Amino acid sequence: MTPQLVLVLCISVMGTKAFTPFQVVDDYVSEFQNDLLLLKTTPSFEEAPTPKHYAKEKDEAKAGLVEEYDFIVVGSGASGSAIASRLTEIPEWRVLLLEAGTAENAVTKVPAMQPYLATTPFTWQLKTVPQNTSCLGTENHECAVGTGKALGGDTATNDMLYTRGHPRDYDDWADQDLQGWCWQSVFPYLQKIEDAFADGLDRKLHHYGGPVHLENFQYSTRLATDILEAAHELGIKQIDYNGKERLGFGVPQVTTKDGRRNSAASAYLAKAYKRKNLIISTDSQVVEVLVSHHTKEANGVTYYRGGQLHVAKAAKEVILSAGAVSTAQLLLLSGIGSEHDLKELNISVVSDLKVGYNLKDHVSFIGLNFVVNNTNIESDGHECHSAVVDYLKYGKGPLTTTGLELVGFLQTEASKIKAHYPDVQLLITRNIYNQGHHHLRHLNIRKDVYDAVWAPLEGKEGFTVEVVLLHPKSTGYVKLHGKESSWHPNINPNSLSDTDDEDVDTILAGIHEALKLVHTEALKKYGVHLSQHQVPGCEHGDHGDLNDEYWRCAIRQLSVNSRHFTGTAKMGPKNDKEAVVDEDLRVYGVHKLRVADSSVIPVSISGNLMAANLVIGEKAADIVKKDWLKEKCQCEL
Repeated sequence: MTPQLVLVLCISVMGTKAFTPFQVVDDYVSEFQNDLLLLKTTPSFEEAPTPKHYAKEKDEAKAGLVEEYDFIVVGSGASGSAIASRLTEIPEWRVLLLEAGTAENAVTKVPAMQPYLATTPFTWQLKTVPQNTSCLGTENHECAVGTGKALGGDTATNDMLYTRGHPRDYDDWADQDLQGWCWQSVFPYLQKIEDAFADGLDRKLHHYGGPVHLENFQYSTRLATDILEAAHELGIKQIDYNGKERLGFGVPQVTTKDGRRNSAASAYLAKAYKRKNLIISTDSQVVEVLVSHHTKEANGVTYYRGGQLHVAKAAKEVILSAGAVSTAQLLLLSGIGSEHDLKELNISVVSDLKVGYNLKDHVSFIGLNFVVNNTNIESDGHECHSAVVDYLKYGKGPLTTTGLELVGFLQTEASKIKAHYPDVQLLITRNIYNQGHHHLRHLNIRKDVYDAVWAPLEGKEGFTVEVVLLHPKSTGYVKLHGKESSWHPNINPNSLSDTDDEDVDTILAGIHEALKLVHTEALKKYGVHLSQHQVPGCEHGDHGDLNDEYWRCAIRQLSVNSRHFTGTAKMGPKNDKEAVVDEDLRVYGVHKLRVADSSVIPVSISGNLMAANLVIGEKAADIVKKDWLKEKCQCEL
């Protein structure tokens, strides 16, 4: 039984029974049910007021009360939360943190609830434009893009997996004439942010006492042990993948604390919000950065809250940390972007830059499902009541995990790099996507695909090896759909579109690595076998191992985007025609405006992006402090 199924059963059962003397359980369940109702009834982004007369509203707002601050930070994700917290360490600096979403609640804190959050108001619920080379098994060929819309951003809704990335990622970043972002420069920040209590860590390379608590999921089955044994048979090491060794399998290191999600908002803002100089405004959607066309200085923002347009002014800087999609959209709406694209929408050009281009994302293949004949490898043996009590009272049990058992970083035969450098990530989960089509709505999977591939597995147990492409060659874009802020942007990851098919070849090589596990003695004893149910349109026969021709077709059908978007406000030196920001995160051609989130990353990171975003936030805060405190000292002289 998966953690998500335990949670669903618990919701239905606990709604009809009171379990005394555990009054705390009753109180929690009441709150939990209220939060579920809230998720169903809260208006989504599509229902937000549409500014039909934005120009007139803006003039009226400017004529009214204008709020004044030193800094305005847009977006409360990993980087935004870190920046707001660090800047308000200077007592005389007033900082406004604007977040389009609302605060987290009891539901978002439950790790087992994570897959369901993508279709709630805690995310933007976006979809890509129809794809030609990936996500072909989804409705209208549109990949789901459930980026976070909550205090904490993506860290309030993501899978909580914490990966630093590979040192080579940052050194490649620095090799683009951006020396301040090499591994040696960012490593102190990676240590600074950690409060690392996970097991099996390389202690010389980790740190206690930082704001971000790291631990292992507080529940696992025998699957992890058996897969590690199988990997050992194949000569693959067990590693701390955030330590010195970077190729092998490791137990997930996650951003939970006592079994509950610990988002960037919990890590950074829970204490900082008590400061009088930090103003946090949720449900506040920024629609434009205000830039003087004469001085080319950013001096504030306009934002909607409660159906009203507000103006906030920044005496020092505006800092955008809204994520690679929303940051690009906001820059474009503010006249910062490709002159050609902006003029097509009749938007005045402030600075002609390649905003929205260079979009990259990790693409994942989810069609590698294994069925287990001997259920001892999978069974968790938890009843509904004990699962809830374990979660509430002890921070343990199946509700404290997403079902992810192991994380692997491998270098496949498709890699063209001689150095030890992973090209795929393997995520091994106790989930074979067989709990009903509605449980895959967060991936936008078509019903006929579910019926063919996963419906025959209903009632069976097993695990999935998700193959993640770490360094895609394919590049996409984010563009405006129109000049109104309430219109979703056009997102085109363009995954698996490289002309030489290197991206597909790499995922295929990752599939072959995963298939080797099944033939080990460690897994043979459980009767583990690959599901042979084939993707519609890729069928090649009824018996025998699925061949490469099938897998190449299936990869394009059952690929999904990981939503690890980067590059839409690319960092680069001044002579880089595609660069949007410089090494200090300043937007070219606009004074007092910085971008500090994953949109600036000019390379692919080997893993999830929370750590990289935290580094950007911490480093951005230090850069800003250095610039403005230095200026103050010079004035005093």
